[in-house]
Amino acid sequence: MVIRELKDGRSFVSLQEDHAELSAQFAAHWGNERFSRLRPYPTMVFATTCHDSGYRDFEGNPPMNVEKGRPYAHREEVPDFELVELTAYARNVEWVSSQDPYAGLLVSMHRTGLWQNRYNVFTEPAMRPRERSQAVQNSKKQLESKQQEIKKQFAAKNPGFENELAYNYMALQIYDLLSLYFCCDGYAAENEFKEYAISPVRVSYDNGETVRLCIRPKEPGAVSFDPYPFDVSPLRVSVRARIMPALKARSEHACVEAYHKAPRQLLSFEISR
Repeated sequence: MVIRELKDGRSFVSLQEDHAELSAQFAAHWGNERFSRLRPYPTMVFATTCHDSGYRDFEGNPPMNVEKGRPYAHREEVPDFELVELTAYARNVEWVSSQDPYAGLLVSMHRTGLWQNRYNVFTEPAMRPRERSQAVQNSKKQLESKQQEIKKQFAAKNPGFENELAYNYMALQIYDLLSLYFCCDGYAAENEFKEYAISPVRVSYDNGETVRLCIRPKEPGAVSFDPYPFDVSPLRVSVRARIMPALKARSEHACVEAYHKAPRQLLSFEISR
C-alpha cells in the first residue's frame, strides 16, 4: 500500500491499483511536440494501469502496523509477506500476458527491475540497494528467463524492438515514480510539494537525446514540469485514497475497523508548464 502520513496522525492510504491508475494517467497523456507519443499506445497504457496489480485479495484485509495505527506501507517490512508478494507478482504477470504479451513483458521487467535498481536507467532519483533473499533471486531468474524468450519473439518481427522496449521500460518507470511522488514521496510539508528530478529521460524513440525532468512546486496541489512532456497544459490528475483517522486506542481490531470504515476521497493535482 502507498501511504502518506499527516502531522495530525491521519493517513492517506492508496491501494496498489489506485497508485497504478494514477501512473496510467501520465502514460495516457505522455507525448507532445518534443516528447514521443507512446507506441504501441494501448499496450503502454494497459501495462501501466496493471503494473502493480495482483494484490486485491491481500489489500482487502491487509495486516496492520498497529504501532502506527494503519496498514503497512509499501516500503515497510510486512511480516510473512515475501510469499504473498512473489505469488502476486507471478499471478499478475501471467494474467497481463494473457491479455497482451507485450504488456506482460513490461510488467515482468518492472518487477525484476525493482529488484535491481530499475536496471540503472536513472542516475536520479537514487535507489537504496537491498539484499535479496534466495526466493527472490530464484523468482527473478525465472521471470528474466521468460522475458528473454518473449523478447526474441518480438524482435524477430520488429528489427527496432529492443530500442522501442528500452524506451517503454524507461517510460513505465517514470510513471511509477511520478505516481509515488504525488501519493507519498513529493511532500516538503503537509500541503507543499518539494522539488524533484528524474534523469536521464529519453525524449524520443528515434534519437539519443536525454533531459533532466524537473518538478517544481507551485501553489498547494500544483507543480510545474520542465521540460514539459504531456499533451495538455495544465494536466489534471487524481488518485483515490482512504483517509484513515488518528486512533486513540491502537489494536489490530481497531486498525482493521478504521481501515474498512475510512472515507474514500479523490485527491487531485494540477501539472503545468
